[in-house]
Amino acid sequence: MLTGGGTGGHLFPLVAVSRKLNDICRVDNLGEPEIYYLGPGLFLESSLEREAMNFHYSILMTGKWRRYFSFKNFTDLFKIAIGIIQALWKVWLIQPDVIFSKGGYGSIATVLVGWLYRIPIIIHESDSVPGLANRLLAPFATLIAVSFNEAVTYFPEKKTYFTGEAVRDLFFAPPEPEKERALLHLTAAKPVVLVLGGSQGAQKINDIILDILPNLLEAAEVIHQTGDNNYNGVLNESRVVLRGSTGEQLISYHPVNFLVEPEFLAAMHSADLIISRSGAGTIFEIAASGKASILVPITDSPGDHNRRNAYVFAAQGRAEVIEEANLTPNLLISVIRSILSNPEKKKAMEEKAKKFATPDAARLIAQALLNLIPR
Repeated sequence: MLTGGGTGGHLFPLVAVSRKLNDICRVDNLGEPEIYYLGPGLFLESSLEREAMNFHYSILMTGKWRRYFSFKNFTDLFKIAIGIIQALWKVWLIQPDVIFSKGGYGSIATVLVGWLYRIPIIIHESDSVPGLANRLLAPFATLIAVSFNEAVTYFPEKKTYFTGEAVRDLFFAPPEPEKERALLHLTAAKPVVLVLGGSQGAQKINDIILDILPNLLEAAEVIHQTGDNNYNGVLNESRVVLRGSTGEQLISYHPVNFLVEPEFLAAMHSADLIISRSGAGTIFEIAASGKASILVPITDSPGDHNRRNAYVFAAQGRAEVIEEANLTPNLLISVIRSILSNPEKKKAMEEKAKKFATPDAARLIAQALLNLIPR
């Protein structure tokens, strides 16, 4: 049984581990595993539901505890309680052999109920500073896996292991330039800049890209993942910003609300430079793809984890970090040009990023899950 959620960053590692479970079971003649997901439905369609495997899911009512005063905290307590009641029934019906949790508020009910039923549980922490859910759930876990060595100190030493982040194998695959460029409708001979704001978009990054868009398109072709809620606003504003621009500039800008797997892989492989927030999932996908990047951490992420992720990854020149408070149009375009115009610097960033990747993480977690199943 898989659980976790709140953002796409929680669900995509579940995809990687599920695929690896199927691979191991096939090679070892264990039969096809039955894989269940129990948690919130957010991003389910763009991740797990697309998988060609023996997959089933049930949606739980979930609530979120905010670290600031909000009346939603009180109403969400009732949602959490209802979710636990739902989980009590659904876990009992399914009787999974083992539970894998990726954290986030969507994992709480399933992990607590799994512990009550004495089901082995592995939780995985992606960030360098653990989230509140995983800190609360750590005592109920059989094993704890972490993506960053820096996170080990937050959990019980005897059951905590470094695995790295579970990234889908396709990110490590060699690119197919012609096929992938055609899929994305890339037309120019210029370098490609991929702009990401996470699965939900990032308003600050969207705004700054629009500010520099005419200048940026002089130097690069741009793929811009805006987030669902921001797409129409970005598209309309870009038309105003680019009014009077040349035809080449107009066809060099590719805004999209959300990149599903084939397009996202093609964009990662095609990019010469990535501008992104610093969620753990994105950082390890950048590393797996071996790309130069500019990271713009969220200012007020819980435990300052987004910022700390960025600086851990950027150490030794793997990436550039621009604090949100310092993010100005002139600075961003200057840093972009300094990377794209310096092939040696760009290549060094790519090589160092690639060494940060953890290609065995999904296999290690999948094998640990199978090892916990009573034989």
